[in-house]
Amino acid sequence: MDAPVSLLIALIVQLLSQIVKVVGRSVRERRLVLEPFTQSGGMPSAHTAFVTALSLSVGIRAGFGSEAFSVALVLAAVVIHDALRVRGTLQEVIAIIKRIDQSEQTRHLPETIGHSPAEVAAGVIFALVCGLPLALWWP
Repeated sequence: MDAPVSLLIALIVQLLSQIVKVVGRSVRERRLVLEPFTQSGGMPSAHTAFVTALSLSVGIRAGFGSEAFSVALVLAAVVIHDALRVRGTLQEVIAIIKRIDQSEQTRHLPETIGHSPAEVAAGVIFALVCGLPLALWWP
């Protein structure tokens, strides 16, 4: 059985976007920082890059008029909406809670969960730059 190429392309783009976050943060802090690899949030949005690469690859391979592309596009819309609105709002609420309550209970709450519109846009662009060549090249 052949591997699902669109899934492999999406996973490669996801991995690359997480590596970009590690490199970016490590350069800013002038030391190796691995935490961004497993954290949500940050530039570019790896969630957005993943679902955009998946949709793009499915569209190229199965056709932009296919049922599979429709499903991938709806999935992408839900994930991007969640990254921007739901998790973005949660991130704002956590920041407010941390300002009000600086106890030990709130210190463990994550700093980044959601994404800004710029981070989501960067995720789309990242998927186009990395995922499009893969989708076109992959046999």
